[in-house]
Amino acid sequence: MIRNLVQAAALIAEIEAKTKDAALRELLAAAEHSGAFPAASAKALGKRLAEREAIGSTGLGNSVAVPHVKGDVVERTTLVLARSHGGLEWQAIDGRPVHVMFLLISPADEPEQHLQCLRWIAGLARNADFRRFLLDADGDAAMRDLLLEMSGKE
Repeated sequence: MIRNLVQAAALIAEIEAKTKDAALRELLAAAEHSGAFPAASAKALGKRLAEREAIGSTGLGNSVAVPHVKGDVVERTTLVLARSHGGLEWQAIDGRPVHVMFLLISPADEPEQHLQCLRWIAGLARNADFRRFLLDADGDAAMRDLLLEMSGKE
């Protein structure tokens, strides 16, 4: 399942956003563009993402944020991976800027798959070599190759 998620992931080699709210919109737009959900649902999912951030920041520390949301209109679990070499303020647990963002969007009726993906992403977030190699990767293809390498042999 993780390999399929990675192969279909939307990648943003350098996010244009300069704020967390703008980054969430850009990440969500990439997920919409990849066909994860109908365009008419983007506003509602964006509101749910913002509400999730208001409860507690998804900035895990180590320069990584993992905003995530489930929705009834979401057709398939979708991953968007983005980088910000300059870093974004995210109110992360360690107070440091975020350079790596994983947006995970899942169907509401697949909570176990959502959790499995979050566990895998959390493992990547803790891996200093992964974070360094990701920031050094030369474009989308190199980013995807690294994710595939880290996805195991499923």
